[in-house]
Amino acid sequence: MLFKLLEKIYEKKFEREIADFKDEDFNAYNLKRNLVTMSSVSLTNYLTLHFPRNGQGYSKHKRKFEKIKSLDQEDISAAIARMDRINHVNDQKRFFFFIGALFTIIATVIATILRKIKFDPDASNLEIVATISMVYTIPIIIYLMFSWAVIMDSLNKATVNYFKDLLILARDEKKNDIEID
Repeated sequence: MLFKLLEKIYEKKFEREIADFKDEDFNAYNLKRNLVTMSSVSLTNYLTLHFPRNGQGYSKHKRKFEKIKSLDQEDISAAIARMDRINHVNDQKRFFFFIGALFTIIATVIATILRKIKFDPDASNLEIVATISMVYTIPIIIYLMFSWAVIMDSLNKATVNYFKDLLILARDEKKNDIEID
């Protein structure tokens, strides 16, 4: 349930972010400009819009790949470097230690709180369960929020890696075309 809520929030944010460039044509000029001027978050959303994670029609994808190939060698190389930088910044490995430490701290705090709670002998089972649930709820929500951020970063990283692979493929095909001529 919490993941569904976070996913809806992310989708709304994504929709607001892409509203500016949703109607923009995917052409070499706009692509070149966006690769240079957009923030890494906006660029990732832009790439997700034009290269959706769940795929798109072959002819549409082929047209977009041709637009990528129409970029200059320098522009393609600069875009590959930009994708590398975005990947480096969004590297999740450094978050795993933090999430593990956070989980350990949360478990320790919950255990400490539960040891300190003195239940009234006349308390019903429902009251005891409600008290324990309240102690667990907030820390678990915090943990899930950090985990969700890592999951979303990994999806963004997959988008950036995919586009980088397309750029490398376009660069290699351009080199082959030059060698053939």
